[in-house]
Amino acid sequence: MSTATYMHGYSKSVLASHQWRTIENSAEYLLPYLNKTQHILDLGSGAGTITCDFTNLVGTVMALELNEEALNLTREEAQRRNVELEYAIGDAHALPFEDNTFDVVHAHQVLQHVADPVQVLKEMRRVIKPGGIVAARDSDYAIFTWFPENPILDEWKKLYIDIARSNGGEPNAGRMLLDWAL
Repeated sequence: MSTATYMHGYSKSVLASHQWRTIENSAEYLLPYLNKTQHILDLGSGAGTITCDFTNLVGTVMALELNEEALNLTREEAQRRNVELEYAIGDAHALPFEDNTFDVVHAHQVLQHVADPVQVLKEMRRVIKPGGIVAARDSDYAIFTWFPENPILDEWKKLYIDIARSNGGEPNAGRMLLDWAL
């Protein structure tokens, strides 16, 4: 299995920024394709806000994280909202599910953090049912910009990209999604 280091960690400030995410502001593109009969896998469920939002729109939701610490964040959000989720711990490079298990596999801001995003996409395709949906959205740090120009922020961006790559990730994953999927 390939590994990469998740560099953002689980500090309060990181968690707060991730808790801001909702299905409406982070996965709206997927809304027209969801229905109450579907079984969805949310890869890298993290803070759990998007994961829990899915429960209002599909039949069942499986939250997957790499470790117990991360999965507990999702559990806490589900308990806070009083929603039912299924939970699993596993590596996205070798998903712990049978072929053709899910109707939708969703990954928000995940592929930039994995060592082999093409392998993860293959795994996502493996576990969807025929006619199912693989949905992925990721950032592209290289296009981050600000005005007025700020040399300190420019240096931060360069440093972030260098560290992300040295940790085994790809901070410009967003621009590569289509190529990786094909």
